[in-house]
Amino acid sequence: MDRFEKYLEEYRRPIYSYVLRLVRDPHLAEDITQETFVRLYKEMDNIRDSTASAWIYRVARNLVTDYSRKKKPVLFTVLKGGMRPTDTADGRESVDFAGNQQQPPAESYENELQLLVAQAIERMSPKYRDPLILCDMEHLTYEQAADVLNCSVKTVSARLHRAREFLSTFLKKHAEAEN
Repeated sequence: MDRFEKYLEEYRRPIYSYVLRLVRDPHLAEDITQETFVRLYKEMDNIRDSTASAWIYRVARNLVTDYSRKKKPVLFTVLKGGMRPTDTADGRESVDFAGNQQQPPAESYENELQLLVAQAIERMSPKYRDPLILCDMEHLTYEQAADVLNCSVKTVSARLHRAREFLSTFLKKHAEAEN
């Protein structure tokens, strides 16, 4: 149980953030994250510490894929104490549900940029979106992302390059349209 709680504490927020980026629905992201940890709990005896991170991300990704294919509600087991978005221990931001307050121009610009990046990522094929989210947003290594995506490091590198090109082109086109 201590081992499970360690994984839950370490990966709960990053997995929620990762799933939220994929599904863009906080309630669904919470459900999928909880189901990921229910499955982790059931498989604790079969998981090695060296592969736990990749296993957890892979399960979360597979649950998102399953949901996307079915496009219908999935029943999830509920863990005690719900998931709430907060800052991660290493300083990365999770989701902020602050109300509609007046924002300074710099924050407004940053929010607009985040929205544009989210739109670009949403338009990407999952084969390019997944490495981008795992490596650039969740800060996994190429090796870890390759384990999660069940492909080679070279494939992750190539797809990540294409995803970054797509994102760059999308943002340039938007900037040109603004001017």
